[in-house]
Amino acid sequence: MTEKYYEAINWNDMEDRVDRSAWARLNDIIWEPRNVPVREDKKEFIKLDKPIQEALLHAFGALSFSSGLQMRNGIEQIKADAITPEESAVLNALQYLESIANKGYSYVLHELSDDKTVEETLNWANNNPYLQNKIHILNKIYQSGDALQKKAADVILETALYHSGFFAPLYLFGDDKMVRTAEIVKLALRGTSFSGIYPGYKFRLGYSKLGKNEQDRLKEWIENLYDELVANEEKHIHLIYKGTGWEEDAKHYFYYSVNKAYLNLGFSGKYPDTADTINATIEKGVIKSAVLEDFFFYTNDHSLNKFKEIK
Repeated sequence: MTEKYYEAINWNDMEDRVDRSAWARLNDIIWEPRNVPVREDKKEFIKLDKPIQEALLHAFGALSFSSGLQMRNGIEQIKADAITPEESAVLNALQYLESIANKGYSYVLHELSDDKTVEETLNWANNNPYLQNKIHILNKIYQSGDALQKKAADVILETALYHSGFFAPLYLFGDDKMVRTAEIVKLALRGTSFSGIYPGYKFRLGYSKLGKNEQDRLKEWIENLYDELVANEEKHIHLIYKGTGWEEDAKHYFYYSVNKAYLNLGFSGKYPDTADTINATIEKGVIKSAVLEDFFFYTNDHSLNKFKEIK
């Protein structure tokens, strides 16, 4: 008789109810970029000021660049540390949704501009030193970090670093502009939110099992990592939004999202930026985007249609 190495997965006997809930919700948010008529925004796009046109394209170029890491390496490396088959299945779904979002960012570029501009935009992203540095830092952790370090790196990318790119379409959406383009971000956010929330939940489970000294060392490591990534992202935000008048508002929104990354890990936010201090236009854009879930929130008992602080 062949020795038993494997066992069938009993999906009706999941150990973790969060796995069950995540799997059910993720299957409800699969989408296809080409079903969103972004091309209908092109006339409005052409009327935008040139610096804003460029910032919007660069934002999607940056999202495409960063999302490529998650699609190919990030979630795959986190999946290698999965404890249960169900956790692997949820991460498979997140990886698929990341692939859809990555296609969506490229789709926006092709629908709003010509082939030459698309090429120029992607070259801008590929040669952006701050994007390259960000991916280098994160990929090094994905390749050689331990399970909790990889989850912490994932959480700041999905919960915060992406939002420097999301700012432009959400801000325009809050100003009642480029609504179909914003729809791509709204759909992508439903996946990226889970890609921060779910690993954050698993991080908290693992962190709670560490001794006090191990927790302190890991917390210090995370603080240093996040400080390094925030400093790098500030320079990236300047590069995208210079000339638009949005730079400071984009930074405040970014700090707000970094606080949410800390919360997803179970820590207190460190920046003074709150829902009450960010620009009213981006707040409006976020409220209008959070129809199905507050994409910053990390538990299931939050009001889904209000933009407010987690208590």
